[in-house]
Amino acid sequence: MSSPHHQERGGRGRGGGRFPGRGRDGGRGGGRGRGRGPSDFGGLWDPTVKWVFDDASSGGGDGGGGGAREAGINKKRARDYHAQGRAGQRAPTKEASAALAALEMRRFKLVKRLRHQFSLTCAGLKIPPPLLAFERWLARAMLQGGDAIPTPMLPAIDAGRGLGRDLHRAGVEDLAAADAAASDLADASAALAAKLSEPPDADAADDAPRDADAVVTVDDAGPLLALKVNAQKPYMQVSKQHMGKLRALYSRHSLGGAPLPPEGSSEHAAFAASVFALLARYDACGGAGYQAALGEKAFDVLKKRVGVGCEAFASPLNARYGRFCSAFPDVDGPFGSLGSFFDFAPTRGSFEMNPPFVPEVLLAAAERAEKLLRTAEESDSRLSFVVVVPAWRDVPMWTALEKSAFKRGDALIVPASAHGYCDGAQQIRSPSERHRVSSYDTGVFFLQTTAGARRWPVTEEIRAELLEGMKAAVGSAATTGDLEKRWRGDKGGGRDEGGKQKRFVEKQKREKSEQRDRERGEEDGGGGEKRKDGEKRKRRRRKRETE
Repeated sequence: MSSPHHQERGGRGRGGGRFPGRGRDGGRGGGRGRGRGPSDFGGLWDPTVKWVFDDASSGGGDGGGGGAREAGINKKRARDYHAQGRAGQRAPTKEASAALAALEMRRFKLVKRLRHQFSLTCAGLKIPPPLLAFERWLARAMLQGGDAIPTPMLPAIDAGRGLGRDLHRAGVEDLAAADAAASDLADASAALAAKLSEPPDADAADDAPRDADAVVTVDDAGPLLALKVNAQKPYMQVSKQHMGKLRALYSRHSLGGAPLPPEGSSEHAAFAASVFALLARYDACGGAGYQAALGEKAFDVLKKRVGVGCEAFASPLNARYGRFCSAFPDVDGPFGSLGSFFDFAPTRGSFEMNPPFVPEVLLAAAERAEKLLRTAEESDSRLSFVVVVPAWRDVPMWTALEKSAFKRGDALIVPASAHGYCDGAQQIRSPSERHRVSSYDTGVFFLQTTAGARRWPVTEEIRAELLEGMKAAVGSAATTGDLEKRWRGDKGGGRDEGGKQKRFVEKQKREKSEQRDRERGEEDGGGGEKRKDGEKRKRRRRKRETE
């Protein structure tokens, strides 16, 4: 590793290295023991949670007696589960991690090329790129699975003609033309996906490393760390706090709770490469708004009062607990992912579910939860989902949740201005900017089997506590517009997701204005030099104002 001035930033020799660990899984050096507790990472995650099944310590009444015996049974079940998990989990080798980092670097470049093609297609259609349309296209294809996604991040179809409809709504009047453009983009994406399986010299334009000899270095970049493959661009950034969280998760799930060996070891090199692959995947994924999560205080209420100990939709970067389902188990697995929620089949336990705000994904998640609850109800098992979704009452997801046979009470509706989330790009934000005000009103549904409702009854008091917890994540900006203005000047590398669209619109306005100026000049014979100079000054001023 480079940057020797940042060596051994914390730790007493157990795990060493520059990335602080935490609690019993991390310690200050990434191993067991002497962590400073929850304040180490500013509430990034709760290390005390491995997976709360339904033992008495997780809060809530049992309603059926036998609490001590049940607690003992459930604690043994939890211990057995984690022992089996440790036996089945092995840290990736240095060579495998290096090859994955090189592959993800190349994938990142190919996805960037596809995004560029998407922008060119929109320009040809004379529309600005619809905000988050690329991310919705990807999410819909991932739901299809199989050949729809020949390789992660590169969809080969326009599932449900959703991309075509997005282009149509953005201003393409002819729906057939929008569908044709979407089909062409899917073909281009499939062609790029094929490049990942080609021989190393098949794509001379792409000089990314592709073998197990790749070396990931970590440089100190002030408040952030910069990870590079063979010192090449692009490099990935992550805050030191989040790197510490990733280290602790890696130690827990890939090293069986043992500390991470110090820099210079093959195990440490494997960890750094695994982190690069993870960051590259989510940076390529984009759509930080779809990666937002409840604030830590809201999660703590759910853990204490409703027994929640696992998230159905999360990532190692935004997970509050040590176990979670995620979209990309190939890169998330070393950090604790249980795989996709759509392949997950719990029969008991309490879960939080906050899917990406894509209508098709929201509906699929609601239907999956309903199916799991129905199965658990047949065996009288305790199963509970706290479902956090946008309050979009006119989409099928809302109807499915409202009509669920397992809904306990009315949905809790939280006004947008009264609550917030942890930002989806929190891993590159300063600690003071981790939270952001919500863009939409939010609905919270409580879905539980009969036994689950007895175990974790949802009272008005609990609803009020959850509401207060959600309010605590509003952040320092009153509106999302204020956040966009602030982040356009963000030096931490955050994405300006609305910036491209705004700049496109401003450019169109500027070009139209300049065209009108030229036409007026032609009508009056060109005017005098004084008029021309004045028009030039106006154009320069308009250009400065829109940049």
